[in-house]
Amino acid sequence: MSPRSRTMLLAAALGHLVLVVTGGLDICLWETGALGRVLTYYSALTGADTGYGFFAPKVASPPTAAFTLVDVDGRAIVDSLPPGITREADIRVEDLLEVFDHRRSDDRIRARLAASWAATLFARHPQAASVTVDMGFRRTPSMAALRRGAAPRWRSVYRARVVRPARGGQGGAP
Repeated sequence: MSPRSRTMLLAAALGHLVLVVTGGLDICLWETGALGRVLTYYSALTGADTGYGFFAPKVASPPTAAFTLVDVDGRAIVDSLPPGITREADIRVEDLLEVFDHRRSDDRIRARLAASWAATLFARHPQAASVTVDMGFRRTPSMAALRRGAAPRWRSVYRARVVRPARGGQGGAP
């Protein structure tokens, strides 16, 4: 291998390592201009942007969606998204849940997903008049805090109430 090729390969490896470090530090390059957007795409494609949150002590719980359905008499039912038929279907649902927490997701996308899930739940529970979509995380305290009596807490990232559309109407988006 020529010295020039070796230098180019070393530069590419160092550049990738820098992106891995920025991913680990949760630094977003998107807002830095055109080059930042290209580097953000590259980081996403290669996994350099993962943040490495799977290492202790900052292991986070997966995002979860909870649905509270209320009928016309005020009775509440709590439901959830059932596991899919395949592991791939479960991964797709997990990816959709992560859209709610992503810093570049906007409220229109979140509202559309919430309305879609609400429509599924309205079909499953025909007596429901409204669905409250609550997407969030269970925050687990550190081991030291658990020993002191701290309990896991729910952190809501997105919460919306969807009302069942009137028969023949266009409907109740959040």
